[in-house]
Amino acid sequence: MLLRDIEKRFPDKENDLILQEFGCNAARIDVAVVNGAFHGFEIKSDCDSLERLGVQVAEYSKIFDYVTLVSGKKLLDAARRKIPAWWGLNLAILTSDEIHIRELRKPKKNPCLDPLSLAQMLWKRETVKCLRRYGFKHISATQPADELWAEIARLISTDDLAAEVRAAIKQRGGSGFEWLRTQNGGSNTTASTPFRLQYRENLDWLLSLK
Repeated sequence: MLLRDIEKRFPDKENDLILQEFGCNAARIDVAVVNGAFHGFEIKSDCDSLERLGVQVAEYSKIFDYVTLVSGKKLLDAARRKIPAWWGLNLAILTSDEIHIRELRKPKKNPCLDPLSLAQMLWKRETVKCLRRYGFKHISATQPADELWAEIARLISTDDLAAEVRAAIKQRGGSGFEWLRTQNGGSNTTASTPFRLQYRENLDWLLSLK
C-alpha cells in the first residue's frame, strides 16, 4: 500500500524516479523518490526494532531533502521521540486484508544537508565532469576520489551539488551506493551495508500492490 500511495503522490513517470532499497552509505532506505527534490521513506513495521534508527536518522539527514518515517502502532511513540522535528511521520494500520497509511505529520525541508555526504554519492568520473563543467579545469582524473569529493563539496554550493546528485542518480537509472569503492579511488561510490532480510520483511509488510 505504501508504494501505491507514493506512486499516487508522485505520478509523473518522466520526472519522478521511485526506487526501492536505495543504498546511502551506512544505511539503506526502503523507498527513495528522486525528482526536483530527494525524498526518503523509511519503514518500521510492528515486527521490526528501532535499534538502527539512530544511525539511519544520522545518515538520511545528511542527504535527503525530505524524510518520512512509516511506523506500525507498536513502535510509533518510541520512533516519534527518535526522529527530528522536520521528518514526516505516518502510521501504518494493518487490518484483516490490507494496510492503511495515515499521515500524522508532513515532512519539512531538511535544514542542514551535508555537502561532503552529497559529494560522496557521485561516482568519481561524475565528480570530475561536474567540477570541470563548473569551470574548475585544474581538476585531474588521477586524483583520489576522496580528494575530489572534498573539492566539489568545497567549491560548489550545497543546492547545486544536491541537484547534480539527483541528476546523476536519474542518469544511472537509480543506482546509489551499490558498488564497492576500488582501492585506488576508482569509479565507484562507497559501499552500503545491506541488511536484506530485515528490509525484505518490511517491504513485504508495507509495499504490497494488492
